[in-house]
Amino acid sequence: KPKKKMPMASDEERFVEAPGLRVGTGAWKWPPVWPYQDEMFKRKEEIESQQSMTPMQNMLASGAMGATPDALKKDEENEFDPLKYWGVEKDGVDTDLDPATAAKLKSHYTFYLRDGMSVLEFGAAENSYLPDGLKLDRHVGVGGSKTQMEKNPALTESLVVDLNKVKPEFDIDSDELRELGKDTFDVVLMANTIDFLTNPREVFRSAWNLLKPGGTMLVAFTSRDAYVDKFEKAQTKMWRDMNDDQHTWICGSFFQFSAGDGWEGLKGFDISPDGASSEDDSILSKFTNQNKPDNIYVVQATKVKPEESIDESDPEKSFSSRMWMLPTMEERDKQLVAPRLARAYVATGDESDKEKIASHVDTLPKIYESLIKMDQFAFTFSMQAQLAADLVSDPDYDGNDEQIMNLKM
Repeated sequence: KPKKKMPMASDEERFVEAPGLRVGTGAWKWPPVWPYQDEMFKRKEEIESQQSMTPMQNMLASGAMGATPDALKKDEENEFDPLKYWGVEKDGVDTDLDPATAAKLKSHYTFYLRDGMSVLEFGAAENSYLPDGLKLDRHVGVGGSKTQMEKNPALTESLVVDLNKVKPEFDIDSDELRELGKDTFDVVLMANTIDFLTNPREVFRSAWNLLKPGGTMLVAFTSRDAYVDKFEKAQTKMWRDMNDDQHTWICGSFFQFSAGDGWEGLKGFDISPDGASSEDDSILSKFTNQNKPDNIYVVQATKVKPEESIDESDPEKSFSSRMWMLPTMEERDKQLVAPRLARAYVATGDESDKEKIASHVDTLPKIYESLIKMDQFAFTFSMQAQLAADLVSDPDYDGNDEQIMNLKM
């Protein structure tokens, strides 16, 4: 029997957290920029369809030479419609977590959910796996099937929303979700849904916006083959190609690249029941032990309260806070700009100029829309960050159209 993987978490962390902590807050390591190609978030049929096309057909379908009616028709035929898939094709198909796995997820939720909380659930269906007897103040389900959510007795409200329809770099493109407000919920749950997300950063940004400061998002998922017979068509290439350990890291990266340090306490749990199947099992073992319970994992983090004013004792932290949710900029760029803005802020002795620097931070995406088009070898990332900080620190700069146009020249 293979030795159980050792946790990457301190004894102190494991003492105060739910059982099964595998990855503690200090164990995560990230690249400086979003590390995934768009193809990783496509589905199997979409990729196979693209591979079957000739180079000329690919050019036409991409719009490079103006798509023909036949190319457009084929593209439409292969386009995946999530609401049709979940609300029509799979409308009566239950998730059906096996009892042992469901009990483990309920037990994990018991550690973090309390009576009187308000909960938002992304990917809601017929069962939320809440602890028995839990009395929530509010539980809003957001999913693709109204029928499945109507079966769920835990939900107090439900919204049919396509989680993959997004406003790029901002949030899920749903007015109903936005009308729920900001800083509204104590907890966001998302179970067995991450494998179907084609725009995960925007989903995690929506969760961050909707959570109260100090609120927690818990993302639970099973192994890639748990629902392959039911929902493989909706799974992304990333989910199909990666293993459980990689899924844990990937899920953690969605927290990191959605709001950066706007999340804290990032942790990964392996809460699989005893006797669960393993990716190391032989093919014969998988066929002869099909009744083994599924593995299940949870990655979670807590929303940090943004700083409302610049902390004179630590302005770099304050400027970093103001950039958590800014679009266009990579995490690398934000880390380069924050200390430069802090130095400029400290250097000026004029309170009015300090206020202008703080208020100009929101213009950084406009600046970087121009900077990212420049030659990165001749004009390095550090140089770009210095120019951006210099502009934001200029009292006469306000990001108007003429100033941005001059930057592009």
